Amino acid sequence: MVDYKKQHDYLVGTLSLPTPPVAVKYYKTYTEGLEWELAEKCFYRPKTPLNVCQFVGLARHHLRKTLTTADDQVCNVGALATGMHPFDETMRRGDIAGKDGVRETPELCAEMFQTLPRIPFGDVKAIAFSPLDKMDLEPDQVIIYGNPLQVLKVVNGYLYSAAPRMAFSTSAKYGVCVEAMAATYTTGKPSVGFPCRGERVSSIVQDHEIFVCIPAEDLDKVIEGIERTKHLLPSPIPFGGVDQEPSFLPDHYLTPGAKRRRG
Repeated sequence: MVDYKKQHDYLVGTLSLPTPPVAVKYYKTYTEGLEWELAEKCFYRPKTPLNVCQFVGLARHHLRKTLTTADDQVCNVGALATGMHPFDETMRRGDIAGKDGVRETPELCAEMFQTLPRIPFGDVKAIAFSPLDKMDLEPDQVIIYGNPLQVLKVVNGYLYSAAPRMAFSTSAKYGVCVEAMAATYTTGKPSVGFPCRGERVSSIVQDHEIFVCIPAEDLDKVIEGIERTKHLLPSPIPFGGVDQEPSFLPDHYLTPGAKRRRG
């Protein structure tokens, strides 16, 4: 089994993360027996229904291991994103977007909802959340919150051996449920996004934080990439004068004129 504590310790220590990465496990079937099995591993269902982002927050801030089913969710967008609510006609029309006033026209509202990342309805019956270092299941995803520099280092780590660039897409309305969990589930690739209003209200997300979601099977390669590229973004980065010629650039970055001035 992968050493999740070792992964946790590296990420928290190297990136100076204020909260632990969150491991996510999806279950395509759910039975009472599974609930008891997970209870023995200290995964508990909430006493009252919550938003998906709150389960993430419980792992991040309270170090709790939780389990959610469709009956444990309040927000229908979070349930839609995680495969526990149907993409019905109300969703297809984007009625929620219209009521929120998030797009100018009904057509844009409909298109917004039709293009939201979502796990197909019925694919997932239950989801387990845990701080990464406490995870004793085989997770499917790992969610990391941090400031833009910390998340940039994670993206650099992924790209180091995976791709020349990373695509970015957002509705600018929904957060970790849609733009992290569902996006990574459906594409099999990391996804970066902005926390939504619900996360900020109920999941203790700070104004400076963004998130990145990574397929768990890629995390070791991401960590290796972070180690190989950490010289590119040292922390803390010393400031140079904003109106002074930058002396820190190596020769291979310099324009011909800059090389002549440098001598």
